Amino acid sequence: MSGSLILPGVGVLFIGVAVFILIRTQLFINNAQQVTGTVIRLVRSHSNKGGYSYSPVYQFRTLEGQMIEVQDNLSSNPPMFREGQTIEVLYDPSNPHKARIKKWMSLYFLPLLFGFLGSTFTCTGVFTLLMR
Repeated sequence: MSGSLILPGVGVLFIGVAVFILIRTQLFINNAQQVTGTVIRLVRSHSNKGGYSYSPVYQFRTLEGQMIEVQDNLSSNPPMFREGQTIEVLYDPSNPHKARIKKWMSLYFLPLLFGFLGSTFTCTGVFTLLMR
């Protein structure tokens, strides 16, 4: 019986992680300053599928006038951004290097992924338990 609780247990854990990340994201958004930035280059890295993925490096000027450069932690192929593209940036005023591109995918991908996997694992595990 304890082995059959693993899948829904992992599912509930993943849902908890999704909620935690979502709350942190909302707190970040609520406290962040918004400015305009520019993608200055794309960093190419090997993906685990044998191909490449690209993450944008962007710069922006804080409201205090400090120029900041950040490499986004979300990468994709094809690239979601192009060099020279103007973007909206959210940054933490107490730590401007803690910045995110103001795009739905950049802000909500991880909580969506963990929430989807958690829901799938939980429902599958509960269904399996009920069918015994």
